[in-house]
Amino acid sequence: MVIHSAQINRAKSLRKNMSDTELKFWYRINRNQMGVKFRRQQPIGPYVVDFVCHSLKLVIELDGDQHLFNIEYDNKRTQYIESQGYMIIRIPNAYLTCTGIDDVVHTLYRCINENLDYYEFFVSRYQ
Repeated sequence: MVIHSAQINRAKSLRKNMSDTELKFWYRINRNQMGVKFRRQQPIGPYVVDFVCHSLKLVIELDGDQHLFNIEYDNKRTQYIESQGYMIIRIPNAYLTCTGIDDVVHTLYRCINENLDYYEFFVSRYQ
């Protein structure tokens, strides 16, 4: 997988301009608080993902309203990232705003540390 300087520059820009929701989520999962290392706004091939844990091959996307209008692009992006061996968990920003980040972080922590099925605890719950 080749990462070009354009993706690196885009990732740097996105890190500097994260949404409030992304920042709050990042502060809860960074510095190995989950027992694994997450990176924010990281390139995977031609795409930049919100959060990734390379050791678990896990991508977390916090989906805002823009994802309602870019379905074809999102599908292509998802196919590429999954073809690289990553699992993607998509969590709508609206859910984080209504329910709170704590619930999502707690669920993520349990999945990682208790070896639970991500699909059962995330995909079915938040999508």
